[in-house]
Amino acid sequence: MSNGEPKLPWPDVRWDRLAIVGGLVLEVPDGWTAVARSGAVELVRAGSTITLRAVDTLGADPALEFAAVAAEDPDALLVEGVPDRLVVLGSSDTFQDVRYAEVGLTAVRITARGRVREWPAVTQVVDGVLRSRWSSPSSRRTAGDSETARDTGVGISVSASSGPTAAKVRDRAAAPFTVRGPNGLFEHLVQVEDRGIVPGRLRRSEVGSAARAAGLTGRFGALTAAGAALLRPAHGPDDLLVVECRTRDVVSRRWRAWLRDGDALVVEDGDGGSTMGVLPDGQLVRELLAWLDVDPTWAVAGAEPVSVPLAGLDDREGPCPSNVRWMQAAWRVRDWQTVRGWGERRQYGVLSIVVPGIGVFDREVGGGRLTMRPSSPAELARDVVRFLTTERRDQP
Repeated sequence: MSNGEPKLPWPDVRWDRLAIVGGLVLEVPDGWTAVARSGAVELVRAGSTITLRAVDTLGADPALEFAAVAAEDPDALLVEGVPDRLVVLGSSDTFQDVRYAEVGLTAVRITARGRVREWPAVTQVVDGVLRSRWSSPSSRRTAGDSETARDTGVGISVSASSGPTAAKVRDRAAAPFTVRGPNGLFEHLVQVEDRGIVPGRLRRSEVGSAARAAGLTGRFGALTAAGAALLRPAHGPDDLLVVECRTRDVVSRRWRAWLRDGDALVVEDGDGGSTMGVLPDGQLVRELLAWLDVDPTWAVAGAEPVSVPLAGLDDREGPCPSNVRWMQAAWRVRDWQTVRGWGERRQYGVLSIVVPGIGVFDREVGGGRLTMRPSSPAELARDVVRFLTTERRDQP
């Protein structure tokens, strides 16, 4: 002992930056303040809070945890719900990210809350705590992990989003959109925007009839005040964002958002027609994730990546070229979706593969092969947050 401090093999320990409560010991990250609570450590920064509390088990029922959140915020969107992880986006541009892990020899529940745009940065802090010298990788598994690994071999969990509560939340997340019609509705409104009288063939077309039925055009096909207000964000926008889902290299769905002065005109096109409306740009993350409709309970995160030949990948009629179990299961799924996103003035893009019923994957193409790296719904959601909230490029 020296100066009342334990003698440890790390001479660079910042003793003034340690938080010690019961069995919890962690280094406080720069820019954060540690607050001691009863049986817990709370890290606080402007707009964000991370709470580490000792618990008895390394998991919980995600359906019950989500139900408690939804009781206070019925418009909340479930992003990920497995026994050791719950991620929920609130209706007021907020997030709640709950993890169960071990810090040292103590099982803890780590709850992070804050504004959605801060979520990727807060996640890095939590990851840093879990990788710190005071932590050790957990060797324990939850009952849900053991059961699903035995059934599928890939650690897939099912529960939280399969019930009516999650379905209701997904429907409610799309509530701000009030105009629905056939594909091409937005293009029709743009086409007739500067016209006082529109030719009859356009007025009587399917899309023209839908525009008038929605109150966006008048008797002679010209825009009404409501139609003009709907298109306003598309005039001189601060940015235009596009996300496409491709199936067998054909665009099956498209999501577009024009941002201007804090509002966003969002247009969604797909097999079910077109949906459009104006909403605050702070709600874009929740709306885009609801549109992507990734099952929050299916995750193969942590499984090994697999590389397969690009030739014949779209049809996958032959035998699976891999003996990895998750790829063998994915190979049998017909409609993989490649998610691509870009923006006119954004530095960050989205690029993932979603295999319905299997999981979410990062992708890398090279040498005639595709490498798929298992990800998770939460990681895809953070990519969406970065894509929608990253700083814009300086214009020349």
